[in-house]
Amino acid sequence: MITLYTAVTLDGYIATQEGSVDFLENPKYRLPDEDYGYNGFFEGIDVVVMGYNTYKQIINFEGKYPYGAKDSIVISKEQGVDLSNNGIEITTESDESVVQRLKKENKNVWIIGGGATNARIHESKLIDRMILTYLPITLGAGIPLFRENKSSIEWRNIGTQTFANGLIQITLDMR
Repeated sequence: MITLYTAVTLDGYIATQEGSVDFLENPKYRLPDEDYGYNGFFEGIDVVVMGYNTYKQIINFEGKYPYGAKDSIVISKEQGVDLSNNGIEITTESDESVVQRLKKENKNVWIIGGGATNARIHESKLIDRMILTYLPITLGAGIPLFRENKSSIEWRNIGTQTFANGLIQITLDMR
């Protein structure tokens, strides 16, 4: 199963124009004893896939790489980037090729992003499920969930959950 699991603003952004996700740290978006399904989701995945810019943002945001318990693949257009000392596979292979390979291996894959990676995998029709947690905020500008999306795909809502702090999580499967 290939799953895009992310937080998104009401106006469709996953980060500011500079790539910051600091708005996620707003105390209003934290509830005691609530992880919005993250721990269960994380336990069920085998591989984390992201673009290189997203990897850099995660390191800046978290201070260290938080997904070391899982196999990780970072897709980069840059030649010669080496993250092997962190146990992370870096590849210049196309997003589509990476995800197709993992799908053939029956891996449960978390697509973290960013927007360009999301769009390319979406256009390839390789995402089976999206779990989108909407935050009650608009940014006005930023990095969209799907940067330069050129495809139209219908999705089926299989679940919606509303939280006391205004977050809404929607789970969608490709039709």
